[in-house]
Parts: sequence; C-alpha cells; structure tokens
Amino acid sequence: MLRVSGRVEPNYRKSALRELDVAVEKLTEIGDGKIVFQGTEAWRLVYEQLLRDPSVLVYRSVALVKNTSYWQDGAGLQSMQLNFDLIAGSVVTIERTVIVTNELWPPDDDLPTETLRQWIHEQSVNGVYIRLVRKSDLLDEPELLRDIGIYGFTATGTQEFDDSDRRTSKFTLDFDFDSVRAAEANWNKLNVYATPYAEILDRFSLGE
Repeated sequence: MLRVSGRVEPNYRKSALRELDVAVEKLTEIGDGKIVFQGTEAWRLVYEQLLRDPSVLVYRSVALVKNTSYWQDGAGLQSMQLNFDLIAGSVVTIERTVIVTNELWPPDDDLPTETLRQWIHEQSVNGVYIRLVRKSDLLDEPELLRDIGIYGFTATGTQEFDDSDRRTSKFTLDFDFDSVRAAEANWNKLNVYATPYAEILDRFSLGE
C-alpha cells in the first residue's frame, strides 16, 4: 500500500484502486469462509482434498444434469474415478441425487436416455447411492435446482455453469456451518421428490 500511494501517475492510481477493490472483495469472501474459483478447474484439487479428509465421512452431491456431457470430460471422469476409489477403500460414503431434464428423461420413459443412464449406472455399480428426480417435478421448488455438494459437516460446494451448461463458470466453497445446515435441509427436501435408482430398476425389471 505504501508503494502504491507513492506513485502519483493518475491512470496508474485509478487502475490500482480498481484492483485493490477486487482484492478487498476477495479477502472479505475468504474472511466469511468462502473460497470462490472463477472459470477454472483448480477447485477439483480442493474437492479431492476434502473427500480425503478424515473428518468427511459422508459426501452428498446434487447433480443438476442438463446435457449428456455432464462430468464427461477428462477432469470430470477423473473426479468420478476418485469417487469410486474412495468408496472401494471405505474412505467415504457417497450419495448423489441426479436432477434430470425432461429432454434427457422423457415423462413416458422408465429411465433416462441411454448415454446418461450409462453414467448413472456406472456410479451405482461402483457404490454411489443414486437417486433420480425429473427437473419438471421441482418447478414449485426452484431453490432445490442447484448443483451442490455437501462435505460432511465441513463445507458446501456450489457449481455454476456458463451459458452452454457445459463448462464451470464459478465454483464456491463455503466453510460456514450455517451453509452446511441450509444445504442439508435442501437435501432432505429434495429427496422427498427423488426415487432411488435401484427402486426404478426394480420397477423396470418387473415391467419387462
């Protein structure tokens, strides 16, 4: 700050003040327990760190799936493999509720489209407890339409996508306990509408 204040060139000072405002905002977020990643995959390193933390015994995830490429790129597949490895090693229990659009799970179909169904089924056979719900069933509950993870009682992670719904535009980790409690309440409310994947499979098998 002393070095900045010692420079008198007006354009430099205007630019410096804008950057300092951004820095203050960032530090305020951190002070409030929030770590925000803008348009980067760097958050996945913290994601892995949290899942490996001995205090995180249960990881609960809400996947808001709007296209079949959801978590299908290289980084996403690595994260899925991490999930499977941690479950196999009895490190963490993972539950995932998948919110699916009608385009990917038409109302008259027993199961989502094949590509998405493969992604869901792979998780199920690898020990992830999966529930499914159509997005259209939640139109009266817009607060439930969030892509979020709950890391035990430690933190919540909220993923936001760009206009293509294919790339992460922002990922926010919130270590405030009130955010965890609020996310837990939303999780419990969401799963009133959701159906376990295994139960859907049983119905489908009986229908056949």
